[in-house]
Amino acid sequence: NPLFIQLIGVNIDEVRKDYCRLSLPFREDLLQAGGAVHGGVISTLLDTACVPAVGSGFDKARPYSTISMQVQFLSGASQSDLEAVGWVVKRGKSIAFCNSAVQTTDGKLLATASLTFKI
Repeated sequence: NPLFIQLIGVNIDEVRKDYCRLSLPFREDLLQAGGAVHGGVISTLLDTACVPAVGSGFDKARPYSTISMQVQFLSGASQSDLEAVGWVVKRGKSIAFCNSAVQTTDGKLLATASLTFKI
């Protein structure tokens, strides 16, 4: 069974300590009825970009999960490849605070998010 991010076509382009960059090539099946990229796809990118950023801070694999996510949708996009970045703002013993952003490959900012992870 493929992972959810594989189903929608997300590529992990860069991971370094507390940072991750993803890309998502345009596909028509990711559009909503109005012709824009579905908000759930954008939200998925915002969340998913932070997962490797948080995970990069551990010496060995361990479970962690998103416990809060606040999204600000700023603009819509259609027929555009997308990029997402996620970074850790602060890491504690049991909580990590992250920010993320999604934009088109030509730089149009679509959404930002603040996330909290239980670690």
